[in-house]
Amino acid sequence: MMRLLPLVLLVCFHAIIVTAKAADLSSPPESVATPTVAALPLPVRKADSIYVFAGALSTRNMGSTANFDTNWPIGPNYDNYIVGAAYNHDFYSLYGFAVGGEVGLADRFGYFRQCCDPVIKSTSILNSPEFWFGPRFSFDGLTLFNTVRIGGAMTFGFSVTANSIGVERGREIDKNGSARVIGYLGPEIFFALADYPEWEIVYRLHHRSGANGTFGRMGEGYNANVLGLRYKFLPI
Repeated sequence: MMRLLPLVLLVCFHAIIVTAKAADLSSPPESVATPTVAALPLPVRKADSIYVFAGALSTRNMGSTANFDTNWPIGPNYDNYIVGAAYNHDFYSLYGFAVGGEVGLADRFGYFRQCCDPVIKSTSILNSPEFWFGPRFSFDGLTLFNTVRIGGAMTFGFSVTANSIGVERGREIDKNGSARVIGYLGPEIFFALADYPEWEIVYRLHHRSGANGTFGRMGEGYNANVLGLRYKFLPI
């Protein structure tokens, strides 16, 4: 019996080792944690905006108005004034370009009943409401030095007024036409800080045109240099 004891212990020890190895092979390997990178959310385009502005109504043509009438030293370059607001909505956007629409309402006012040959002024302020609407094409622009974004847009369509004042009234008389319903064009350039993308400072050339007699037998209606502020907000 004593001779068999070492053999029994050897068999038991061998069985224990085999069982332990089998347990190691059957257990699933420990999973190695892999770092995950959270996807950055894509910026949501602000499809709706409100634009408010004010400016001076030019007595010159569109080209000279775009040049701030610096090449006209004789005669009044500006007669009346304009203040207004517009609502913009982008229907489709891709790679910073957008197609949308605009509706706007403004008040043209001042003392110039007619300009500029002859000049007829009023003793009280005259008002000439304007409403316009049409499609708008915009480009979000480029960001310079991670600080300032510069972009541009173009709005065109139709403009409707209740009456004419200033140089527009003079042009109606010269052309024997009517500027009640004529074309609208609004090229603009805007600036925004990278930290405040919802706010834009906007310069626009506000232009009414008869398209060379196509509308109301008019050439040009009224032009204005306007400066404004646009706030872009998320749709509900």
